[in-house]
Amino acid sequence: MTTFSGDKLPTATAHQSRLQLFQPTRRPKPIEEIIKTAWGMIRIKGRLGQAHADILEAILSGSEKHAKLEDGRIKLLIDPYQIMKIANQPSWSTFKKNLDDLMQALIEIKEPEHLRCLGHLIDHIDKAVRSDGATITKRNPLGGEREMWRVEIGKAGTMLIENDLKLYYRTQEIASLKYGISQSVARHILTHKIQPNGGWKVDALILALCPNIPDYSLKDRRRELVEDSPKLLMIGLKIENKRLSLV
Repeated sequence: MTTFSGDKLPTATAHQSRLQLFQPTRRPKPIEEIIKTAWGMIRIKGRLGQAHADILEAILSGSEKHAKLEDGRIKLLIDPYQIMKIANQPSWSTFKKNLDDLMQALIEIKEPEHLRCLGHLIDHIDKAVRSDGATITKRNPLGGEREMWRVEIGKAGTMLIENDLKLYYRTQEIASLKYGISQSVARHILTHKIQPNGGWKVDALILALCPNIPDYSLKDRRRELVEDSPKLLMIGLKIENKRLSLV
């Protein structure tokens, strides 16, 4: 028997971005490949992009309670309506489809050693019930009650939460960015406490997150970052002289 705790979980962990679990786009493709970065190596089988990162971050930071299961995984109590709002999902059907992708994606972290695992980010989602079988509900401001959900974090997700560098920030601001490259860049930079002298070169960031990108696509990604620059500035990231720096 497990009990829920009200302690806050992190919004994300550093290696979620550093290992590129999520493609730097809002329209990801199904992939099965090994990705190697300066921070480690992973194998991914599935379809994960920045909208999926929005949802996972919203679930973790927006969970109302959490607890340890007997097998070491983490279960959460969430309000799906609030999670959908935080993650800026355009519709219920899109939200559900992205949740399916999150549960189906297989993650194998090969490096670094302390994060080695094979599993899923999310294993299971169902309506939350009390020990007597009664459904847990929450008052709906529009009238009546709405069901709460129980979310079980998978082995890979639990490994990251428990053993990686924890990050705390407002995912709503990143979810509101228009382009996936802007979201990916923001998430990557927020894993760093210290920035290079003069900030990061925009092209170097794009190339790090989009290896082997052709020149015409590199130009498009630059344009997208500039279009999102007002909202990036609200997050604390400023684009100036082809560099991006923490404000």
